[in-house]
Amino acid sequence: MNLADLNRLRGEVEQLRAVDTQDIPGPERTLLLGYTCDRDTWHVYVRGAYLHVLVYDHVTRVVVRYERHFHWQAADLVPDKRVYPESTDLEFARLLTSHGVDLQFASFDPARFDRVAQKPFHGAIYESATRDLVDVEGGSL
Repeated sequence: MNLADLNRLRGEVEQLRAVDTQDIPGPERTLLLGYTCDRDTWHVYVRGAYLHVLVYDHVTRVVVRYERHFHWQAADLVPDKRVYPESTDLEFARLLTSHGVDLQFASFDPARFDRVAQKPFHGAIYESATRDLVDVEGGSL
């Protein structure tokens, strides 16, 4: 294999590990909710034509990070600590694992599942117009 072949191979591997909005059919919803080593909430959701990653302090509601893109590397969609299984979309989890991402799940909490199972969004979402965190019903958190 020459250098051009090696670079082409690396590009193919990266392409296989990419996630696009068209890979995720269905309604607007939470795809994954978890937390970081710093105990910040990590929320991945699909809204509009974008995949959103919102990281925020659950107590102070300060936004630590917010990005939205059509195209993500799969590994960039998971927190560095844990993911709540009750707030993880099964098909999205399968997509990530098929792309080589290891999801570190917290323990399953049946009470939490009962609280969030019927909600489209399991965490705050970011409203660009107001630069604020909002709940699903549209009010500020």
